[in-house]
Amino acid sequence: MKLSSLVPPPGKSKYELAIVAAREARRLNDWTRRSGETLPGKVTAVALERVIHDDVPYYYEDPSIILAPPEPPLE
Repeated sequence: MKLSSLVPPPGKSKYELAIVAAREARRLNDWTRRSGETLPGKVTAVALERVIHDDVPYYYEDPSIILAPPEPPLE
């Protein structure tokens, strides 16, 4: 399968897919080094294909929870 034939699903940006695919490729690289197994194709292409077919779960953290300042005490 050619990478040019992979189109991002509706509602997802190319930037978002590239970031998730890069992290998945890193994970797959680590896995192949530890297990000694090989993948059917280049790691980056396999990772991108997995992301586009929704085989890689990912989510967004709510920044307001992480960056919220502490509430002042009630009087």
